Amino acid sequence: MKLQRSVNVILQNIKMLTREEVATCLNVNIDNVSMLCDVGVLKPTKIGRAYMFSQGMLLKFQHDYEGLNVCNRLKALESKKIVEQRGRK
Repeated sequence: MKLQRSVNVILQNIKMLTREEVATCLNVNIDNVSMLCDVGVLKPTKIGRAYMFSQGMLLKFQHDYEGLNVCNRLKALESKKIVEQRGRK
């Protein structure tokens, strides 16, 4: 029983999300998710023919981009530069 709970926790933590699920999590439409991928703000993993998103990547996005504006391509690129500059310090 305890082992099964541990396995369930591990599986829950490594679950990959689809683009649609990410859009729902972020409360945006799928086009916004695609744009954030195009500019490099979100980093999906290609699995077969699909692009999937790890929960860890979404948590990193939430942390790194907190308080920044990523509502369109230009703002997302500006925010990405800010995040990259923070990482160099």
